[in-house]
Amino acid sequence: MKPEAATENVALSWRIKERPGFTTVEFFGEIDENADFAELRRRLKASVVFNLAEVRRINSCGVREWVNFVRDLPGVTELTFTHCSPAIVTQLNMIYNFRGGAKVRSFLAPYVCENCNTEEDKLLDVHTHFPTRDTKKMPEFTCEKCGEQMEFDDLPERYLSFLAEP
Repeated sequence: MKPEAATENVALSWRIKERPGFTTVEFFGEIDENADFAELRRRLKASVVFNLAEVRRINSCGVREWVNFVRDLPGVTELTFTHCSPAIVTQLNMIYNFRGGAKVRSFLAPYVCENCNTEEDKLLDVHTHFPTRDTKKMPEFTCEKCGEQMEFDDLPERYLSFLAEP
């Protein structure tokens, strides 16, 4: 199934997957002033999961479009964000209402291996890795290339500040 674009020649596209009991929307690209969520808004209902792993960038106009979009989803009863890319995590940390009423289930976190200079985003599950919302201790990972310990490549208290919100 190919991604369904909001309009022609835009930086953002999505793919909708109907599942028993919920709908998943995978987003691809950049959220900017050309993002048009009108058709997607009309199609969403009940329980919805946004997979945000492939959102590379969001500019300030895109933030405005996104906030308006997640604030007004009349048919959606439950909204969940998964696989939040670093670009999404940055916005979750900076923009108070960026998530709307959504719950964040998982996100990508940047790790680096000092030994072989491998950089990799690791998928972290909020309930598994941060059950008490303690953001002082990051999960440990071993580099798949050289076997050495990887380091989290940001400041935990800054990168994970969105976890402190309800």
